[in-house]
Amino acid sequence: MTLVVDRVTIKRGARVVIDERSFSVNAGEIVGVVGPNGCGKSTLLSSIAGVLAPRDGRITIEGASVWGAHGERTRARRAIGYVPEGADPPGFLRAAELWALCASSRGAEPPTKELRAALGLDELAELALERMSLGQRRRACLGAALIGPPRLLVLDEPDNGLDVARLAALVTLLKDHAAASGATVLASHDAAWLDELGARRLEL
Repeated sequence: MTLVVDRVTIKRGARVVIDERSFSVNAGEIVGVVGPNGCGKSTLLSSIAGVLAPRDGRITIEGASVWGAHGERTRARRAIGYVPEGADPPGFLRAAELWALCASSRGAEPPTKELRAALGLDELAELALERMSLGQRRRACLGAALIGPPRLLVLDEPDNGLDVARLAALVTLLKDHAAASGATVLASHDAAWLDELGARRLEL
């Protein structure tokens, strides 16, 4: 299994948002996390991605703990491509600088020609992230997340802000990632889009 979430509990302040949740995602699988606003989708994904520490439980990627000792944690997090809900990395960076940082951290090359064409990245390369629209920033962050490619994609509403053409391109990219034995866990409110992806649903 690529991702294992084992009895994870996550709190926001005094409130328990995720309570002893367990599930797994296999290589080649796309899992859509669904539920009403405020149910904890973004909280769960941020914990999987190594941003928000769980109170209890264990999250592993191919056996390495996302919240374990330094070496194990580094190995797990380098296997992740993450796009947060707001797609908001440091705004002063140019898109090309963001891609170069991600490529360097994974020992990979910057976005391939095919990835650049699918998401229209070339037109974004020299733009600062803070000067981009939501859709442009989402495309830039998806480009960064897919560099490598990673073993696990963690995508929080990746369809938000994308036009029809880019949504179709993203479907192809995610299906190709699954066909190459990559795993994806994502949140989306669009049931039809999840159906198009062939995603298994995880209800919160």
